[in-house]
Amino acid sequence: MRKQIIIGGLTGFSLTVLALTTGLLKPTIKLVALSSLGIIPVSIIVSENIHRKANQKVLFLEKTLGDARASLKQLENVQDDNGRLSIGIAELKTELSRVQNSLSTVKTLNCNLKESLQLAQAQLAVSSSQQAKLSEQVIEYEESYCNELESEVQQKVQEYITQDREALKSKYRALLEEGEVIYAEAMSISEKYKAWAGEVAKRHQDRKAYIMGLTGEFNKRIGEAQEAWEVERGHLITQVEALNEKVARLQQQLAGDLTEPELLSCKFAIPGQIANELAKLIWKGFSIPLSAKGAQQRSNGLIEIGYTYSRNQSPSELVGLLNRHSDSLASLLGVHKITSIREHDLSPLIVVGLRREPEVNKDTVKLLAGSPEEFIKYLKSNPWRYRLIAKPGTGKTPTTAVMVSQFLKSGMTLGNTGKGRKIPHSHVVVSCPDVMSSQKDTDYPLQPFLKYGDTTAANKSFQDVEKEWKYRKQNTQYAQDISYLMVWDELDNTIKNSSNPKATGEYLVELLRQAHHTGMGWIASGQSVMTSLIPGFKDDDRDLFTEIVIGTGKIRMYLEKYGKKILPDYSVKNLESSLSLLEPYIETQNNRIVDTARELRLALVLDAKSPKLFFLPNLDNVELDYEAISNVSTKITDYKGQNGSARSGSDFSPSDPVIAETVSPKDIDAGQARKAKSTIGGEAAPRLKPTCPHCGSTLTGKRADGKMNCKPCKKRIYPSKIVFK
Repeated sequence: MRKQIIIGGLTGFSLTVLALTTGLLKPTIKLVALSSLGIIPVSIIVSENIHRKANQKVLFLEKTLGDARASLKQLENVQDDNGRLSIGIAELKTELSRVQNSLSTVKTLNCNLKESLQLAQAQLAVSSSQQAKLSEQVIEYEESYCNELESEVQQKVQEYITQDREALKSKYRALLEEGEVIYAEAMSISEKYKAWAGEVAKRHQDRKAYIMGLTGEFNKRIGEAQEAWEVERGHLITQVEALNEKVARLQQQLAGDLTEPELLSCKFAIPGQIANELAKLIWKGFSIPLSAKGAQQRSNGLIEIGYTYSRNQSPSELVGLLNRHSDSLASLLGVHKITSIREHDLSPLIVVGLRREPEVNKDTVKLLAGSPEEFIKYLKSNPWRYRLIAKPGTGKTPTTAVMVSQFLKSGMTLGNTGKGRKIPHSHVVVSCPDVMSSQKDTDYPLQPFLKYGDTTAANKSFQDVEKEWKYRKQNTQYAQDISYLMVWDELDNTIKNSSNPKATGEYLVELLRQAHHTGMGWIASGQSVMTSLIPGFKDDDRDLFTEIVIGTGKIRMYLEKYGKKILPDYSVKNLESSLSLLEPYIETQNNRIVDTARELRLALVLDAKSPKLFFLPNLDNVELDYEAISNVSTKITDYKGQNGSARSGSDFSPSDPVIAETVSPKDIDAGQARKAKSTIGGEAAPRLKPTCPHCGSTLTGKRADGKMNCKPCKKRIYPSKIVFK
């Protein structure tokens, strides 16, 4: 039996080999046969064939489905057009029938009007002939009537003239005779009147002269008497008014009221002089009389003045009025500040407290807040992981520029401690999403390091930081020779402007938690006091930064809303007390400074051990070695040109597929395999020319500081602004 099996197996084997060699079997049977011999695994071959055919069918079906959908969409559009055309045709038919009806009606009316016109024309012709005949008759009647009338009128006029002329002649003769008699009598009377009038005129002239002289003398005496009376009357009125004023004052004094300010007899005592001057200002400005009762200066420089007031004056209203105008009164007095205006607890007085100078002196200020030099020293001796919090325009960018300048001078050490080994070179990259459109700063102080100058580029900075971190992990010598400092200006807004802010923030948090172990640091700035307000961040993520709160107003906001949850109560009280002492000093110093860039700015550094107050340095402390910066860029190019880029996937890509800032492993590999050209600075790819971002011309003349000149538009371009094309 065993022999038969062996022989059968050998026989089957022989037949199979024979069939394969002669090509008698089908391909599928061949594969099965070969697989039985152990040459090709059946499962792999069959799976591969099935998968390939299935993919072909799926692609064919998808193409067919796409064509069908396009045809269906075209058919639906045609059906919609047909429906609209049908509706339009029906409406046109209705309109056509209505127009036809109107046309028939118009034709009927036209026929009727033509018949009426013919009748009217016939009647008009008859009327015209009748009118012509009547006109001729009227003309004949007018001519005959006028002739008869004229002859009769002339006859009557001649008769009247003849009769009237005779009557007038007789009447004129009678009147003429009577007039001659009257004229003779009048002439005799006139002669007599002239003689009498001469005598009367002579007597009147004498009497007139006498009366005029008497009247002039009388008027003179009356004028003198009136002037004397007016003078006497004025004296009497003045006396009456003075007496009335005295009576009113006496009445007010009897009632406990003041009539005018009562001043101190202080001679040369400055507190007394200030008390008198303040009483005069209140009387002049508000017509309120006060009586200065005393003034004293305490050991701490505070001057207190006591005033009494009229009984009819409400002390609470007086205190409220003076408090509202305390700043203007202090300015008029020439003192630093009126600190308080209050009612006295035991007597009817108001007490005014003021200071001629700020409460603290320079020695006290040094105890309360560190100097700019101490601030820089603190930054150098701690890890480069800072977040600046401030309102717009209060010094975030200048402070960041000073920090970068000083960091480049000192260099990063391992752990940023005095015992740590110094890393020889430092590379700085800046992201500022508003720098290209902002008109606030015409000369951005971090321009030499600017790589991301708009929102789109700033969102890409997160990927580039991850690539830098992965490259440093794989190239340890590079990490030991060159430190990396990333500056995110307006980090809050950069994250909020991303496609998925929460996912971007969470991605960045996870990245920062691991990146600082490889010689990397960062400086972020924003406006949000609460870390949890940054998308994707939590309160626990505060440990990613040493927070620096700039400005007394922002510091108070932090202490009120956030600081009491983090700091002990005594620290909060001490900080609030220090702020109260420093604010007048800062205000006084800044009032004397003309250049706003040199104004004093206070910052709260939230150190892990205890909070610290520092005065911030200004832009005068920024000194950059452009040659060293250019050398570092050259070294980085040499390193990455020799070693290539790190080809690795993104471990921190958010799970949400909507975020546009994350990249897949294939995207990272493809991007690192070739050098991308940068629109806002960066390194030039092969065969690309440096181009001016303003006019598009080719740049020439590279300087030692990395800048290049554009001959057509005559501008000097920073390395970070150069576009390679």
